[in-house]
Amino acid sequence: MSHRTQVRDFIEKTTPLTVGSVADLEQLTEAPQNCDLVELRLDSLGYGADVLAFAERSPLPLLITARGAAEGGQADWSIQSRAAAYRALMPYASLIDIELQDFPHLSDIIDDARTSEIIVIGSFHDFDATPALKILQEKTQQEKADIYKFALMARSIDDIETHISLIKQIDSENISIMGMGPLGAAARPLMAKAGSLLNYGYLGGTPTAPNQWPAPLLSAALSV
Repeated sequence: MSHRTQVRDFIEKTTPLTVGSVADLEQLTEAPQNCDLVELRLDSLGYGADVLAFAERSPLPLLITARGAAEGGQADWSIQSRAAAYRALMPYASLIDIELQDFPHLSDIIDDARTSEIIVIGSFHDFDATPALKILQEKTQQEKADIYKFALMARSIDDIETHISLIKQIDSENISIMGMGPLGAAARPLMAKAGSLLNYGYLGGTPTAPNQWPAPLLSAALSV
């Protein structure tokens, strides 16, 4: 079974999955394990020969992300540079993650991904707050994605309740939501139990979001 088919089977079952995010290959002392998918953060890693070699031999399905600086990316890449990064890794990808606001600018990448049966994640980040539920719902109506991903700063119990309400009310079973900050991090297993499909931790020693869990620890928590 190919990785792309494997991931589609995972998603059809709507079982919460653990994503191990990688920002530094040198920190990986062993092959990725204790997670379901590996995210390669190209805005941190680049897309040189070492990254391509890792992607080619990855034992787990790959999620490819080239995050824009406005949404937490580590490289101030132009749209053209990000498109080139996606194209370089697309032969190895089972999923790609693109910010919803950049769908119009990366439409060729999205079209090619869909032609190749690569799952397209449409993401939205807010590092300051959790917007109102209506605003978040509207984000999913602006562009068509296979999975909608929200990473939001959680500062109160009301924010956590908004996250859960979004999972329950959005017009799609394929949603991933996570809180940032200490409160949001504490609630990540709760989000998975509420229906968050993709749940992110980090592999190696470098988190890729504030207060992110190590992926093996998150995977263990989700299995309880």
